[in-house]
Amino acid sequence: MRLETHGSKVYLTSDSGILHVPGTLYLNESYANPHTKHVVARALRVWVRLADAFSIDLAARALAGRWLTEAEKKALRYLVFRPIEQIESMSDRAVTTIASATKDKEPNERAGAVEPNTALKQLVGIADFLLWFHTKILEPRMPIGSAVSETLQRRVEICATELKEGVRGTKALHPHRIRSMPTERFMLIYSSVFLRSADLLRTQSGKIGCNHLRDRAIILLAAEGMRPGAIGNVALADFKWTGKKERGYVTIKDNTARRTKKVSTSTPVQKGAASNQNYNSEITIAIWATTAQAIQDYIKSERVAVITRTLRNRSEGFLFLAEHGGPIGDRGTIAHVFRRMGKGLTEIGLLSKDPADPYLHGEVYDFDAYLLRHSSVSLFYATKIQTKSVDVVMDLMKMRFGWSKESDMPALYAQRAMSDAASLTVDDYMESLLAEANVSKNAEK
Repeated sequence: MRLETHGSKVYLTSDSGILHVPGTLYLNESYANPHTKHVVARALRVWVRLADAFSIDLAARALAGRWLTEAEKKALRYLVFRPIEQIESMSDRAVTTIASATKDKEPNERAGAVEPNTALKQLVGIADFLLWFHTKILEPRMPIGSAVSETLQRRVEICATELKEGVRGTKALHPHRIRSMPTERFMLIYSSVFLRSADLLRTQSGKIGCNHLRDRAIILLAAEGMRPGAIGNVALADFKWTGKKERGYVTIKDNTARRTKKVSTSTPVQKGAASNQNYNSEITIAIWATTAQAIQDYIKSERVAVITRTLRNRSEGFLFLAEHGGPIGDRGTIAHVFRRMGKGLTEIGLLSKDPADPYLHGEVYDFDAYLLRHSSVSLFYATKIQTKSVDVVMDLMKMRFGWSKESDMPALYAQRAMSDAASLTVDDYMESLLAEANVSKNAEK
């Protein structure tokens, strides 16, 4: 199977060019983000391979009130841990017996297993496709009010729930797992990034990285709750700051039309900008003065330097630029920034497990943009709930962090805040950071 792109549409086809109609309809009806389509298409390729091996005909099963068997669900839980190329080259027998091939090892422990997060995304993608297939394709054609239809409905829903909970120990965004850190640890990491980025982002040879101010600003924006795609999509004109101790402002909106190069699945884009779902896709957020200062430091130094390095301005108006002077064009660049900072934070012990943290699965925090985003969510709730009702705070969280009106994510991350007894005045904390940074600058002069 492969995914082909023609304009804004995608087509899931076999290697011989035969169109997979349900998968193609589902991808184009349910998703607008090219990256998301790519991720879900890979999940559908796993599903197609399983359906072929087990001879699954969902329509025929629906008429009998049946859905997936336990053996099929178990096989899926093992398949999603295998690289897609391996899955599609396996024989039918290998697919049907994968769960019993090595009984003494869990799927994630087998050689060559993909990351738990990748496996989870594929199971969620398959579960959502099966729900859609039942709702949009099968249910309208089932006898109205029949007992078989009611039985099938229950089995489809149970199957989807079991698949979505089928990967344990994942380090990423399970919808029912809190992924943030205690407030005190979060603020300690924030201050370390703000004050010590030059040391934490040194190259392998020990030199200060030529992009360390850019990378510091990127990481601090993630700590403000911005998604990595949105960070790479911010235009220079979207940032406003009057200076000193005042808060800055960033407008988060779709800037993909600014790009002269073709947008691909790896291009940083604002989530929900062209989605069929009701995301808050254009918002303006207030940011701490320290984050604004970090952005301004980058604009006045590294950004100017990279623009003047070439004969013409290639920035296309974007805030964060690559070394060639053009906008960051690949999500991998942003991910690399977090990997480098994660290495630095690990070396000074800030990513080791907080003994008071009941939510971390494992002994270290996996450092990326979403760990900071969700820690920011918890902090936001903790500060706002002191003066506002729960309902008001939940609505503010959806507006501030770009969730849809129907999202239940705010309630999940409020749990962290409710269990976190740390108390601090954020504005006072940021003011002390600015003062400390100014002392360091004056000492260097």
